[in-house]
Amino acid sequence: MSVMPLSHLLLCLAILLTLLPVTAPWPWMTVLIMAVTAGLIQGQLSIAALVPVLAMLALAWLAMSAHRQPRREATLMVLMLVLGLALSLHKLPGFANPSYLVASADALPPTVKYLNFDKGVAGLLMLAVLITQQRQRRNGGVTRWADQPGRPVSGHSAFGGWALPITVVATLAVPWWLAVGSGLGEPTLRWPPNAALFLLSNLFLTCVAEEVAFRGVIQQLLARWVSDDLRHWRGWIPVLLTALLFGLAHLAGGPVYVALAALAGLGYGLSYALSGRIEVAILLHFGLNALVFCTLNVKLG
Repeated sequence: MSVMPLSHLLLCLAILLTLLPVTAPWPWMTVLIMAVTAGLIQGQLSIAALVPVLAMLALAWLAMSAHRQPRREATLMVLMLVLGLALSLHKLPGFANPSYLVASADALPPTVKYLNFDKGVAGLLMLAVLITQQRQRRNGGVTRWADQPGRPVSGHSAFGGWALPITVVATLAVPWWLAVGSGLGEPTLRWPPNAALFLLSNLFLTCVAEEVAFRGVIQQLLARWVSDDLRHWRGWIPVLLTALLFGLAHLAGGPVYVALAALAGLGYGLSYALSGRIEVAILLHFGLNALVFCTLNVKLG
């Protein structure tokens, strides 16, 4: 397969629509319904997939309306995280994710990649909740939970306006150079077959889901329980612990890969803490992935 199916394209569009400056969820929700319908018709989804999708949607709806009830909101987000993890790990039935081939390195044969609708829909619904929280925070209708994810008040202004740009540049540059220095990859310019499909799916079906889970929920929860004030050492605990968890999630790549992923995760988490916007972490994550894919001949498949 070299073209993304209609169901997945609609899912990507629904993710984009969550960023519209409107409070009503109907734009992205309507397109999500269209995506699920297309998936059922095309065979990427079965009726069994409707159970976790509807459960996740119900939790998202309840969480978006619970911003004045911080404990209830936190509980709902944890439930979404658990269900989203099951979807991301493909533990729930009903999803026939299509596959395609792409070469992650010129010296290695192409490997099988999947267009994971289950992981993408989990990312979409958690993103919708986080974007709603960000709007509530900007509009002043916040709670202790909704106001926690790395408020610019305690992070960005504490270090000045230079902190976020430096974090972005360092996150893109340092892991890349360390990958080269450790022998994990060799500098090159590459655009293999299905590169566009890989990058599109990586952004919408991978980076969104991973960032909303690790930064948007886990780091945010830890910041609520510990601190989000980067001017004090306690404020760094959520960022560092989440980065460590993110690195361990890449354990299959070996110890060097774990260390590089944890370092990148530190940059993603810090960018989220400084900006207070999950979109920044998502785009930074995708930017590094795209940089590595297009400019490194990596030795992992």
